[in-house]
Amino acid sequence: MRLMCTPSDDEDIPDQFHAALPDDRWHGSVQGPDADGVAEAAQETVRAVLWQVWPVCPEHRTGANERAVWWCRAGDGHELCEVGELAQTLPGRQRREGRRREG
Repeated sequence: MRLMCTPSDDEDIPDQFHAALPDDRWHGSVQGPDADGVAEAAQETVRAVLWQVWPVCPEHRTGANERAVWWCRAGDGHELCEVGELAQTLPGRQRREGRRREG
């Protein structure tokens, strides 16, 4: 995913930021590129465009919530990882494939 900005034409209306998929599809927006807003926008895009939850907790196979810390909602819930560290939770092969795509 990547962060996109739609500049406002009106100085009284803030710029809008979107978490977009690689093909530029996105859904929803936030007014500032802070971690909480970006995490929420990313999850909203995946949920609305791809009809999936993301990220998925590897222990419980369910979606996490939209805080700056990814949180697994299964059972009593638990912290999955900090936003920006999600790749560290992926199994080795998926993590390597992700690095290849980035590089």
